[in-house]
Amino acid sequence: MQYLVCDGGSTDRTVEVVQDACGERAEVLSAPDRGMYDALAKGLGRARGDMVAYLNAGDLLAPSAFDVVADVVEQTGAEWLTGLNVIYNRKGQVIQVEVPYRYRRRLIRCGMYAHRLLPFIQQESTFWSRRLLELIDLDKLSSCKLAGDHYLWTRFAQAADLTVVHSHLGGFSQEPGQKSEALDAYRREQRELSERAGPTDLLLTLADAVLWRVPGLRYRFSGSGVVRWSPSEDRWR
Repeated sequence: MQYLVCDGGSTDRTVEVVQDACGERAEVLSAPDRGMYDALAKGLGRARGDMVAYLNAGDLLAPSAFDVVADVVEQTGAEWLTGLNVIYNRKGQVIQVEVPYRYRRRLIRCGMYAHRLLPFIQQESTFWSRRLLELIDLDKLSSCKLAGDHYLWTRFAQAADLTVVHSHLGGFSQEPGQKSEALDAYRREQRELSERAGPTDLLLTLADAVLWRVPGLRYRFSGSGVVRWSPSEDRWR
């Protein structure tokens, strides 16, 4: 297990807290950067694991996340996966949980998620393989201001499906004043990073938007893109 902590040279004792909590298990990169995606690019450039993920400050992984991801990858061969959409309050209490429907590769590349009709791909519960990591242009990622996560998804969607795992892997911590509140600015950068949507893409977006809002239909039409635990087989499938 490799832990990389990228700190922008802060003076809030981040480095000391990490060292006290993790000792030598964590590699800390503490130096001025040009923003969170510049720091992320530096971290991903050093990542050596078979599966990779990242968290922003304040967000959380579920205690069983690594075990679930390892089992799902071994049992299904998934290269890119995400879990339930979970939101925490500032006390770390779960305040919202949603089961994703499915994410279409074409609509990811067109920037239809985090749009006004379809929700975000939750970065905090998303993991990907080393093969997909190698598709990233780290300089391009470093230049992003708000939608660097979307840049990652567009690159991964060129080569793999995003598998939805019916399990709590991680969650977004909701607090006042976050950069994520600047949705209009996020969407402008997202459009710059996306392919142009055609009529078929827009029709699929509308159809999926309906399915996302009707749980019964969401489960019925989710297809093979959702991995669930099978009690009878004692495995993920």
